[in-house]
Amino acid sequence: MTALKVCPQCATEYPANARFCEVDGSALKPAGGAADLVGSIVADRYHVMRKLGEGGMGQVYLVEHVKMGRKSALKVMHPGTVKDVDAISRFNREAANASRISHPNVAAVYDFGETPEGIIYLAMEFVDGPPLTKLIESAGALAPKRAAEIARQTAEALATAHDMGIVHRDLKPDNIMIWKTRDGGDFVKVVDFGIAKAAGNVGQKVTKTGLVVGTPDYMSPEQLAGDPLDGRSDVYALGLVAFNMLTGTLPFPSDSAQESMIMRLTDTPKTLAEMRPDIRWPAGVQAVIDKALERDVASRYQTTIELARDLVRAVERMESGVVSPTPRVVNTVEVAPPTRVAPPEKGGADSLLPLPGSPPRRKVPILGAAGAFVAGLLIIWSIMKWNGKPAVTAGSAQPSKPGPVATDVDKELSTAESEARGTSTDSAETALRRLTALEGRVDAGDNAARAALVKFDAYLSLNDRDKACAALTDVRERVRGTSYQSRVDDRLETCR
Repeated sequence: MTALKVCPQCATEYPANARFCEVDGSALKPAGGAADLVGSIVADRYHVMRKLGEGGMGQVYLVEHVKMGRKSALKVMHPGTVKDVDAISRFNREAANASRISHPNVAAVYDFGETPEGIIYLAMEFVDGPPLTKLIESAGALAPKRAAEIARQTAEALATAHDMGIVHRDLKPDNIMIWKTRDGGDFVKVVDFGIAKAAGNVGQKVTKTGLVVGTPDYMSPEQLAGDPLDGRSDVYALGLVAFNMLTGTLPFPSDSAQESMIMRLTDTPKTLAEMRPDIRWPAGVQAVIDKALERDVASRYQTTIELARDLVRAVERMESGVVSPTPRVVNTVEVAPPTRVAPPEKGGADSLLPLPGSPPRRKVPILGAAGAFVAGLLIIWSIMKWNGKPAVTAGSAQPSKPGPVATDVDKELSTAESEARGTSTDSAETALRRLTALEGRVDAGDNAARAALVKFDAYLSLNDRDKACAALTDVRERVRGTSYQSRVDDRLETCR
């Protein structure tokens, strides 16, 4: 007998027409593993073209719908996890959570389910671009303006999820895909809400063993401690992502992941100037990072939008030139002041004062010495059992492409949102013309708010701040109670 299928549990081989193992009842898989899916048809509609990546829960393939011709990224669970009820629950939670989020900067989920052969799959938007990790690896630290814009788009995606009570829990550069716009700009797609969880479900134990799930380098202190999470945990992770983009490294340098995790619970993060002394970092930029990385969630930025707004403002005020001063000797024993950065030129516009409302940097251990040691060992023990990383996903060449159930108005608004955030005046003007064509159809509710936000971004691109602010003022009362109210209010704050 030539084995065409195999049991993932006991490895017994079977012919192609068999479906279940006669020994333990497991659903059979193609012999040779998931690599054999290339060239096959999954769920009678997805032609598997090539493998894109692999992670702890499964493989990701580029597929094409056999009737629609649409390319998607298909995530397939590892054969060995199909009997793990907890793993399947997490996989289904990804599908359920991600399919609810509709935003241009979030990769859309199209379909998910299980085939008669027992293949558990999820079809999502294909982003034709690299993850942020690859950009940083190839280019090193990004230009501050570019980093701030990527952080802003990521913040918008997370804010939409947070408005729905969904916390990503695993934000990192691997899960931020970058698509290139026609004018060469960056367009962000946040992917892999695989361990996202509704914030209303208190508790953090999302696996049978109580394992705290996430990527160790980007976990917030409360996530490491196993505490209940809300959107402020993603704020912390976004702060680390921003630091990584600005410096090419992270603020907790160590020889091991375990040491880095304990440092996040007990130590003060390194400053931008310490990790990248070739840049004259203004106090404002450092103050934003300080506030994003506060261990105390009450002292941290309360929303990703606030973090991104302050970062964009601070970078805009940055000195344009890159200097190479003699690196200062930093006494690492001393408690860090609010912003320990290279001093500005005498008489320069930047001061060493933190942003208003930013608490001073301080070293306040959240655990006693003995407690920290024991907790550290427990954390190390838990994290060492984490042996996978979420799959690298890619997304669509149409950044504003909504899911298949979107209306024409949704499609037009999504396209306008992408255009308004472009870097050219032509793109902004195109967005405004698109809104003109939608007059009478976007006068109320979420659509009114989205249209106003498009106008705001477009007019800012055209350097017309008065019209940008007026667009939001006009709809402020009409969008009360909508899911976009907080974003309208946040942007109106910048108009004061």
